[in-house]
Amino acid sequence: MNFEKQYFTRSALTIAALMFAGCAAGTPPASADVSAKTDGEAAPAVAEAVPATAAPEAVVAEEIAVVVPVQDFTPESTDLSELTPEQIEAELKKLSEATGKIHLEKKLIESRLGLAMSENEKALQALSLEKMQLDAERADFSAKIAEEIAGIEEERTELERRLALETSRANAAFRQKQKELNLLEMVLREQQMKVNSASMNTQYALTMADKRDQLSRLAPEAVAPKYLKDPFVDGTLYISDRRVTLNGPVTAASAKAVCDRLYFFNNQNPEYPIFLVIDHSPGGSVAAGYQIQKAMQSCTAPVYVVVKNMAASMAAVIATTAERSFCFANTRILHHQISSGVEGNLTVMREGVAMGELWYKRFGEPVAKKMGITLEEFTKQMYENNSDGDWMEAGHRAVELKWIDHVVDRIEETGIISVAGKTTQPQRPQMPAGLTEETDAQGRRYVELPVLENPLDFWAIYDKNNYYRTR
Repeated sequence: MNFEKQYFTRSALTIAALMFAGCAAGTPPASADVSAKTDGEAAPAVAEAVPATAAPEAVVAEEIAVVVPVQDFTPESTDLSELTPEQIEAELKKLSEATGKIHLEKKLIESRLGLAMSENEKALQALSLEKMQLDAERADFSAKIAEEIAGIEEERTELERRLALETSRANAAFRQKQKELNLLEMVLREQQMKVNSASMNTQYALTMADKRDQLSRLAPEAVAPKYLKDPFVDGTLYISDRRVTLNGPVTAASAKAVCDRLYFFNNQNPEYPIFLVIDHSPGGSVAAGYQIQKAMQSCTAPVYVVVKNMAASMAAVIATTAERSFCFANTRILHHQISSGVEGNLTVMREGVAMGELWYKRFGEPVAKKMGITLEEFTKQMYENNSDGDWMEAGHRAVELKWIDHVVDRIEETGIISVAGKTTQPQRPQMPAGLTEETDAQGRRYVELPVLENPLDFWAIYDKNNYYRTR
């Protein structure tokens, strides 16, 4: 019995010591001073208040260290065998009292811990509320910034729209002004053309009146010119005073004179035909002939070509490609290839030959097309009919080959050609402006052709006797 009691006492003391050691794991503060009280007394007050935001574990450790100092529960003697039962009971009583105090202190600590947790929760709620307010303020500020940005963007879009609208209006106004300016320029040119046409008509009327007056004195029985839309009647061709003469070599100067008169008669009356009369022309500059072709094609009034004596080379091309052409039965029409006359090194000669082939294709293909053959066949037939390529035919054969449209029996010049008085002095052949007939040292007559101003131009001229010479 005494052994069991002694064993129980040792076990209880050991357990109590372990409990005290576990509860007092922390180091107590140096200023802690708690006075022990008897049963029923209130728990001692803590020396310093625990901060409301302290962690619960820190609060527990501090309370245990303050209320239950480790040295108060250290047994006075560690040898239990020397204790008497009364001492053991006293020790157990002290231990029981200390255990009660510990329970009281535990409740106090739990209460303070709950209070601290409550205060921490309140602080956390306050912080959460403050965070919510800050988030709301931030969201409100962000919304205001976004609204301001949207307003600025909308204003920028509106400004861009207005700028685009103003730019479009300005461009439209500029285009309208430009259109009006172009219209005014067209009206001005039209008025100028009308004034020029009226001036030319007046000059022409005055000239014709003067010539009629002279003619009435020389030939009182003279009749007025005949203006017929179809001037070819029963083998007779009636030529009015709407006639343009092309004689001698075709040059830049003669082409300009021919084109100006074509345009004049076309502007005067676009319905009645204009007659391009060729007495004799050996051809000439391909560029000048091409200019005459284009002038004939641009006239609204029909342009008819009349060949009385001979049309060769470029002049023959003009006659063949005309809208309608007429000639006598004994009129001669001659087609051939152009002559390059290119000089220089091989490269220059090759380039010259290539350009000559291009010109020949330009005016030779329309002739071949009218004949119903190709240009190659046309060239081949030139040399089949004549070894030197100068293919010449009279009026009826020219009509068969479609070089000329009609052979006429007679031509009536109903227009006023000239009323100049007769002279007994011998007259040299009529030459285009700028050309004169000269005599060389051997006594042979010749005409010096002008220099071709166009470097890409060529001579397409028929000249067996070297009558036309170049510089």
